[in-house]
Amino acid sequence: MKSKYLAIVILAGLSASALMESCATSKEYSASGTVQAIEFGKDGYTASLKDKDENDFDALISVVRMQKDYKVLKVGDKIELSGDTIHLDNKTRILVKKIK
Repeated sequence: MKSKYLAIVILAGLSASALMESCATSKEYSASGTVQAIEFGKDGYTASLKDKDENDFDALISVVRMQKDYKVLKVGDKIELSGDTIHLDNKTRILVKKIK
Protein backbone atom coordinates (compact mmCIF):
# COMPACT_ATOMS: atom_id res chain seq x y z
CA MET A 1 0.00 0.00 0.00
CA LYS A 2 2.84 2.39 0.87
CA SER A 3 4.56 1.71 -2.45
CA LYS A 4 1.35 2.53 -4.34
CA TYR A 5 1.05 5.83 -2.44
CA LEU A 6 4.72 6.60 -3.10
CA ALA A 7 4.28 5.91 -6.82
CA ILE A 8 1.28 8.29 -6.97
CA VAL A 9 3.22 11.02 -5.16
CA ILE A 10 6.21 10.61 -7.50
CA LEU A 11 4.01 10.71 -10.62
CA ALA A 12 2.20 13.81 -9.34
CA GLY A 13 5.53 15.49 -8.68
CA LEU A 14 6.85 14.65 -12.14
CA SER A 15 3.66 15.91 -13.76
CA ALA A 16 3.84 19.19 -11.87
CA SER A 17 7.50 19.57 -12.78
CA ALA A 18 6.80 18.95 -16.47
CA LEU A 19 3.97 21.49 -16.43
CA MET A 20 6.14 24.15 -14.79
CA GLU A 21 8.96 23.48 -17.26
CA SER A 22 6.67 23.86 -20.28
CA CYS A 23 5.37 27.18 -18.94
CA ALA A 24 8.82 28.48 -18.07
CA THR A 25 10.30 27.87 -21.51
CA SER A 26 7.80 29.98 -23.45
CA LYS A 27 9.62 32.49 -25.63
CA GLU A 28 8.75 36.17 -25.79
CA TYR A 29 7.53 37.43 -29.15
CA SER A 30 9.45 40.32 -30.69
CA ALA A 31 8.72 42.51 -33.68
CA SER A 32 9.82 45.77 -35.23
CA GLY A 33 7.96 48.33 -37.24
CA THR A 34 6.96 51.93 -37.79
CA VAL A 35 4.18 53.55 -35.76
CA GLN A 36 1.22 54.40 -38.03
CA ALA A 37 -1.34 55.63 -35.47
CA ILE A 38 -1.87 55.91 -31.71
CA GLU A 39 -5.12 55.52 -29.77
CA PHE A 40 -4.96 56.47 -26.09
CA GLY A 41 -6.88 54.50 -23.47
CA LYS A 42 -7.36 54.39 -19.72
CA ASP A 43 -3.90 53.20 -18.58
CA GLY A 44 -1.86 53.43 -21.77
CA TYR A 45 -2.41 53.30 -25.50
CA THR A 46 -2.56 51.11 -28.58
CA ALA A 47 -0.03 51.80 -31.31
CA SER A 48 -0.79 50.53 -34.81
CA LEU A 49 2.42 49.51 -36.57
CA LYS A 50 3.54 48.29 -39.96
CA ASP A 51 6.58 46.03 -40.36
CA LYS A 52 9.11 46.06 -43.23
CA ASP A 53 6.93 43.59 -45.18
CA GLU A 54 3.91 45.94 -44.93
CA ASN A 55 2.13 43.68 -42.38
CA ASP A 56 -0.01 45.49 -39.80
CA PHE A 57 0.04 44.68 -36.09
CA ASP A 58 -0.91 46.40 -32.84
CA ALA A 59 1.14 47.06 -29.72
CA LEU A 60 -0.76 47.42 -26.44
CA ILE A 61 1.43 49.63 -24.26
CA SER A 62 0.31 49.85 -20.65
CA VAL A 63 1.64 51.83 -17.69
CA VAL A 64 0.73 48.91 -15.44
CA ARG A 65 2.58 46.29 -17.52
CA MET A 66 5.68 48.39 -18.30
CA GLN A 67 5.88 50.49 -15.11
CA LYS A 68 9.14 52.51 -15.12
CA ASP A 69 9.94 51.51 -18.72
CA TYR A 70 6.68 53.07 -20.04
CA LYS A 71 7.14 55.62 -22.80
CA VAL A 72 4.85 57.35 -25.26
CA LEU A 73 5.65 56.76 -28.91
CA LYS A 74 4.91 59.11 -31.80
CA VAL A 75 3.63 58.45 -35.31
CA GLY A 76 6.66 57.73 -37.50
CA ASP A 77 8.79 56.21 -34.72
CA LYS A 78 10.68 53.08 -35.82
CA ILE A 79 10.83 50.67 -32.90
CA GLU A 80 11.54 47.12 -31.81
CA LEU A 81 9.38 45.67 -29.07
CA SER A 82 8.76 42.40 -27.28
CA GLY A 83 6.13 40.78 -25.10
CA ASP A 84 3.30 38.28 -25.14
CA THR A 85 0.79 38.10 -27.98
CA ILE A 86 -2.93 37.78 -28.42
CA HIS A 87 -4.82 37.43 -31.68
CA LEU A 88 -8.06 39.39 -32.19
CA ASP A 89 -9.91 40.06 -35.45
CA ASN A 90 -7.19 38.24 -37.45
CA LYS A 91 -4.61 40.71 -36.17
CA THR A 92 -1.60 40.14 -33.93
CA ARG A 93 -1.53 42.29 -30.81
CA ILE A 94 1.59 42.44 -28.71
CA LEU A 95 1.24 43.01 -24.96
CA VAL A 96 4.44 45.03 -24.78
CA LYS A 97 6.97 44.41 -22.02
CA LYS A 98 10.00 46.10 -23.63
CA ILE A 99 10.51 48.85 -26.21
CA LYS A 100 13.90 49.35 -27.89
